[in-house]
Amino acid sequence: MVELDELFVGGGILLIGLCAAIGVALLTHILLRHLHRGVTRLFVNSFGYPIAGYILATTTYVAYHTYMPDLLTIDAKYYTALIVFLGVWTVYRICMSVVEHIFPAEEQGLGRAGPILKFALRVVIWGLGVMMILNTLEINITPLLAGAGVAGVAVALAAQDVLGNIFGGAVLYVDTPFRVGDWVKVSGQFGEVLQIGPRSTRIKTLDSQLMTIPNSKIAGDAVINFSAPQEYMLIRLKIGVAYGSDVELVKKTMKDAVDNVFAATPYLSHDEPVEANFLSFGASSLNFELVLCAAKPLYYYAAIDAVNW
Repeated sequence: MVELDELFVGGGILLIGLCAAIGVALLTHILLRHLHRGVTRLFVNSFGYPIAGYILATTTYVAYHTYMPDLLTIDAKYYTALIVFLGVWTVYRICMSVVEHIFPAEEQGLGRAGPILKFALRVVIWGLGVMMILNTLEINITPLLAGAGVAGVAVALAAQDVLGNIFGGAVLYVDTPFRVGDWVKVSGQFGEVLQIGPRSTRIKTLDSQLMTIPNSKIAGDAVINFSAPQEYMLIRLKIGVAYGSDVELVKKTMKDAVDNVFAATPYLSHDEPVEANFLSFGASSLNFELVLCAAKPLYYYAAIDAVNW
């Protein structure tokens, strides 16, 4: 039978614990809305919510185990398992906060490593955490480990493509052959990189079609980046004229056409000199090559059209 004074003390501890946990959670929520970067946000994001969990779990256990055991009996191993869970959750939040702090998403270079690192940490931390919790609950995990090994082999065989794409994504994050916004040619397709994900990369083609390419295919294929090291794109136009034409006049006419485009449109770039070269004697024509630069990869066909016209 629970004494009145014990019920009063136990209930008071429960109420204090509940109010304190809610207060810490609300304070954490408010601080995270106003703190966007820095060590302070890292600390609050790592420990705020877990501290609320520790307060609620500990006060509940003390209240019932010490003062009101007749109302609810809480085995010590369940409380320990809950503390282990909160510890794993704290470690998880610390790791995620540190990754977000070191690899901010808004930075193109470092931010690209964040998602793949988070995924790896999530799998490792919670995998080990589940084993620790089961061991705390005195559940024999040896059969689970053996079963997990067999299941892991089966999953690995069944998900070779998915794992290959994930590892391909890791290669792209480390090697950095292109960034979001770059114009590239990969797998025979030319377009702008919209998104680089852990499993696939999305490219918008010149036809305004969204193309999704598995990362494993990109990692094993030749990639041409037209945005690096400079943004402009080199154009080589093959032009044939009739035999008997004045070679110098042909070259002058070709360069005049480029000068007219420079004056009338923004399609061309001055980063590389314009060249007009007499290349070869064809079967029925004198073959020339006009070398110029489009200001942006997007202007490639517009620049060709303007010069041809």
